[in-house]
Amino acid sequence: MRRADMASLRRLLLAFMTITVVGSGFFVPQWGFGKNKDSSDPPRPIVTTADTLELDNKNKIATFSGNVVAKQEQQGKEPIIIYCNKMVIYSIEETGKKPSPSSSKESGKKNLTQQNQVDKIVASGQVKILQGKDVATGETAVFYNADQKIVLSGNPKVWQGKNLIKGEEITVWIKENRSLVTSKGSNRVQAVIYQEEK
Repeated sequence: MRRADMASLRRLLLAFMTITVVGSGFFVPQWGFGKNKDSSDPPRPIVTTADTLELDNKNKIATFSGNVVAKQEQQGKEPIIIYCNKMVIYSIEETGKKPSPSSSKESGKKNLTQQNQVDKIVASGQVKILQGKDVATGETAVFYNADQKIVLSGNPKVWQGKNLIKGEEITVWIKENRSLVTSKGSNRVQAVIYQEEK
């Protein structure tokens, strides 16, 4: 697969990369490449709709169920849209030292603060990720934050325009800028690449 095709695959699957903390210590997914390098360009909101949203603050789990659609506009690009039957976001608490606005200068002490950080995001049931003509589908897509890894399984397929790649599992290591498509038994990896006309 060409480098441009792999980069497009990674951009498309980065939909699970970053999380934003909202309201009472819970969060909504924010697409990784929606995080703008230019600080004058504010982050774009993620609009997520579903039939139900269940928040389990004790276990730090948010579950969107039924006709889940998550969408984020992109500056100068097509919006990213994820469709699935269910999206579950698992978070972990991180304790860090941060100066508190209420701490006095004389005390010199820093207060401990707790923040939620995403551990894993699981989208399941007819998963479809779209950005323009780029499409990724599968039964399950899992983002592992610690490893910065996305695993698409359940008859996963990725299209860039007419080009197609499929296998039993597609894994993307975001920071390493690499991907792996695997299959077992008689189901072999398949790539259909159309030549560009000159």
